[in-house]
Amino acid sequence: MAETVIMIAKEDILKLLSKVKYPPYDKDIVSFGMVKYVKVEGENFDIRIFTGGKKEVTDTVLDECRGVLKAAYPQAQIALSVLAEDPAKANAPKVDENAFKGVRYKIAVASGKGGVGKSTVAINLARAFARLFSTSQNARVGLMDCDVHGPSVPLLLKGKVFPEVTKDDKMIPPEVGGIKAFSMGMLVADDQPLIWRGAMVMGALKQFVNDVIWGELDVMVFDLPPGTGDGVLTVAQTIPLDGALIVTTPNKLAALTATRGALLFEKTNIPILGVVENMSYLELPNGDRQYIFGKGEADIAAAKLNTKLLAVIPIDPSLQAEADMPLSAASERLFDKIAFELVKAVDAKRKA
Repeated sequence: MAETVIMIAKEDILKLLSKVKYPPYDKDIVSFGMVKYVKVEGENFDIRIFTGGKKEVTDTVLDECRGVLKAAYPQAQIALSVLAEDPAKANAPKVDENAFKGVRYKIAVASGKGGVGKSTVAINLARAFARLFSTSQNARVGLMDCDVHGPSVPLLLKGKVFPEVTKDDKMIPPEVGGIKAFSMGMLVADDQPLIWRGAMVMGALKQFVNDVIWGELDVMVFDLPPGTGDGVLTVAQTIPLDGALIVTTPNKLAALTATRGALLFEKTNIPILGVVENMSYLELPNGDRQYIFGKGEADIAAAKLNTKLLAVIPIDPSLQAEADMPLSAASERLFDKIAFELVKAVDAKRKA
């Protein structure tokens, strides 16, 4: 009687490897895109992965890969190797280590989707940094609006303020409310539609870096576009960020999308410094809290990203106020705490 030949396909191997999670996340290594090469010849497997993580995490992943493969195919000869570099990034833009060299802390504010108040958080965080690093000198905090398609920083600050242009066509970011800010919204009319292709977005953001005179700063806050499109990728791949703050709301979909979007920073080796939950609740006149959009989802998102929930920000009309309007005392204390925690987190990672 002829021996039955088991045909093993690449898809069978990937299905097995999708059982292997990348700690500390719930997501598997196949979904993460870490499995870069699979070749099957009979029961000889050649598998190459790239994790970009610490050795102990990579060792754990390798052990689990061997385990699931051996359990399914005990007789298989498995060649499992780790790539030193992600081949998909061979032609990717390189981080410019000289970009913003005069800035002590470079922190991105990001979200998986729009409508969560990310720009409001970014602006009030910049104001908090200005208070934290308060000096008698000129503004030492910068705010770069990286949303080329839907710039909102000028509106949230104090309407349209145009930058000065030097003789050599460099731009000087206007100082508004104690911070230096720059946005595409400062260069175009409010009724002008911004229809940009990917290459144009990348070109505009590189101009924000190279053609704007930011000077020496304590902190630069990058208000990223929602999602993981060209603008976010350009910033993540070309600017040496110290870390990212993830903004979400208590809404389950927003938290899930924020978690998914934040994984981009993991893939580009940018630390996730924390999560803040915006529009968490409405405080009623009697002191009760009304959780309009739900409750607890940001805690879950922070746990999945292996980071801290730094703050829950209630619905507060003063957060939307223009730059010369006072912030409520409670919200000011909250943003001061977030700013302090972010600086502490960056300092800790630099010492690690």
